[in-house]
Amino acid sequence: MATSLVDARKILQELVAIPSVHPEADGAGTVPGEAAMAAWMSDHLRRLGADVALSELSPGRPSVVAIFEPARPARATVAFAPHLDTVGVRGMTVPAFKLTEQAGRLYGRGSCDTKGPTAALLAALGKWVRSRPAHTNNIRWIVAATAGEEQGSLGAQALVANGFTADFAVALEPTELRVVTAAKGILRVWIDVPGRAAHGAKPDRGDNAVYRALPLLRWLQEDLGPTLAGKKNPVLGGCSVNVGIVQGGGEMNLVPALCRIGLDIRMHPDFPDNQVLRLLRTAIAQLAPRAKLSLHREGPAFITSRTDPWARRLRVAGRGWAAADWFCDANIFAGSAIPAVAFGPGSIAQAHTRDEFIVARELTAGVAAFTHFLQGEAPATFRTRSRD
Repeated sequence: MATSLVDARKILQELVAIPSVHPEADGAGTVPGEAAMAAWMSDHLRRLGADVALSELSPGRPSVVAIFEPARPARATVAFAPHLDTVGVRGMTVPAFKLTEQAGRLYGRGSCDTKGPTAALLAALGKWVRSRPAHTNNIRWIVAATAGEEQGSLGAQALVANGFTADFAVALEPTELRVVTAAKGILRVWIDVPGRAAHGAKPDRGDNAVYRALPLLRWLQEDLGPTLAGKKNPVLGGCSVNVGIVQGGGEMNLVPALCRIGLDIRMHPDFPDNQVLRLLRTAIAQLAPRAKLSLHREGPAFITSRTDPWARRLRVAGRGWAAADWFCDANIFAGSAIPAVAFGPGSIAQAHTRDEFIVARELTAGVAAFTHFLQGEAPATFRTRSRD
């Protein structure tokens, strides 16, 4: 239970102390971690006066949906979407699950992505529920804290598949309090290149899968990479491909029977994933015809208009506009016809790092920005899309 409803630093201290590494990460990844975060968030949001429900991504992995009903009939529904999970902690040079401070920086896993922005939002909500605007507003505020965001926004996908909707969604991410109105989509694939095993002393009797994969790897670097970079979008720039994983063999005295390539591809609306897959399949047929392509994860790019009244209202509370190369829950909401942006204090440069931190004064600035956004009523020019 939070020791304070309005002190962002104390809230962050408690959030960081809950290990919530997603299950696909390193050895610190546990399903109960997300559940513990969900339990903490549920309790805290109920103390703020929200109606709280859980929506399971899978057994033991709940997302939290907390609704603050307005004092007057709701004219709009706006959702804040923090996420419950973090990346792994292996190799960290600071305590992972204890918030520590040095030279104005608050260190710990999630302090930046995205427990810092979450703490700023919760502190702002703690102040807002006690304010006069909270007793006169006509906006239904929702906090949708998702599981599995670091696994390709699995929790957000489950929410929208189950009918979650809003007139506007703010994915909490460290954006330096700039409103991210566009972000690239994600396509992650495996390419399995087969060979034939043999004793390492008789390599001629085998078929080395790593050698079989070399022409394809060369093509990825020399052809596909430049091709994607040249596919420009006026907002998001070029596409990209990263060869993130190459796995071949297991022992030095065995000829590898399989070489597995893992690709992380980022696209924009002008060059969607079906076009990228077409290029991959053509290259595989020519360079490694026995290889198999399989989809690991995908998600859409998005571009939300900067004329959207909610985006403009958030822009007034923040520090300007931005676009992003990275993927987050905003992509999922926007892909489900919910206008969405990413926003929050902290720098994405510190996310997922060995010494992850958020600058203390930025945490304070985040509280002020969220508080500013929560004030007032639905924009007069807004026409609701949501349904009760």
